[in-house]
Amino acid sequence: MGKTAIARRIFQNEFEEAYKPTIAAKPWKGELARGNKALKVALWDIAGHTLKLHPAFYSGANGALLVCDLTNKSSVDSLSQWHNILLNKIGIVPVIVLANKADINAEYDLDYIKRYGYDALEVSSKTGQGIDEAIDIVLNLFL
Repeated sequence: MGKTAIARRIFQNEFEEAYKPTIAAKPWKGELARGNKALKVALWDIAGHTLKLHPAFYSGANGALLVCDLTNKSSVDSLSQWHNILLNKIGIVPVIVLANKADINAEYDLDYIKRYGYDALEVSSKTGQGIDEAIDIVLNLFL
């Protein structure tokens, strides 16, 4: 939960308080840049309630960001299911988990997520916490 909000924070540095669930999928395209590093990226914001991936969502993918909600156990526990779907579609690529809602006193933490074996980072789409670090990690992985 929070995929759209994270994408909006990454590409527009904005947060929208009103929650609007993603119905299908939305592409976010732009450039991530820090210092002398710049990378053109395309993120597919996929509705979390469906576990179907259209080939357009992963064709040519070099990595994946999985998002979970630190206040929602089913969101955290679904990471392995999403990861297995990615493995079946695109094989082994770098995967980073963005654990959203770090600004809230969450029930789950990175230790819980890391038990699944993921590299994870706590972020807050609302405050922007961890977003710059997430961008840096992506840039360092692919440049």
